[in-house]
Amino acid sequence: MAYEFNGVEYPSVTTITGILDKPALLSWAANCAVDYIKDHISIIQDLQDVHRGEDILDEARKAYAKKRDDAASAGTQTHKAIEKYIAGEEYESILTTEESQKGFQAFHKWEETNHVVWLKSEVKVFSQTHGYAGRFDAIALVNGHLYFIDFKTSKAVYDEMFVQLCGYRQAVKEMIADGWKELDEVRDANDIAVLHLDKATANPTFHPRYEGFERMTETFNAMTRVYYLLKNRRLKNNPFVAIAKSLN
Repeated sequence: MAYEFNGVEYPSVTTITGILDKPALLSWAANCAVDYIKDHISIIQDLQDVHRGEDILDEARKAYAKKRDDAASAGTQTHKAIEKYIAGEEYESILTTEESQKGFQAFHKWEETNHVVWLKSEVKVFSQTHGYAGRFDAIALVNGHLYFIDFKTSKAVYDEMFVQLCGYRQAVKEMIADGWKELDEVRDANDIAVLHLDKATANPTFHPRYEGFERMTETFNAMTRVYYLLKNRRLKNNPFVAIAKSLN
């Protein structure tokens, strides 16, 4: 995904972090196939229906994709409903699956048990210095403490999520330094947090970070440089693409 700013296209923060190797996904995909076969083992064992058994094995190869897409859909619904809720708009009709409803229940449970003041939601940011853009979930006061917050409905919380947040954090600080007045009220925001919303149990967990920003930000910037160097990117008027292409 790309964002355009002043006629220049930039890769998104999630596109950049997407270059990371994710070995846990290989195990998860294999487990999806095994689970699918277990659920249909009687068909595979039926010697009278060999062709259907072969179909089951073919479907097992794609089981991970269906689970991934279903989870993405539920996560998108949860995120969209939270966005509408924070904006004071109708959100119930967005939540059409049980998983998305539980994700939102987790969010509501967390908000009810903490004192939360939402300052910014769905914040669109750019870094012209490092060559990326994105949109992250919120900046809020939680029990009197200011955080950059990302909502996650994934299976677990991973270190790369905090690296991703540091990319957003860096872009916000750059924009403030460049005079973006609409971000003045969050000028003092420094710390980051992942709000994990479990779509299976409807339980929330809040994961704040108060240190390690320099290391995580440099990790993100290194990933951004690698992103440009890996391939000939097609991004309109992007100077980082031109620089990468000029290297032998």
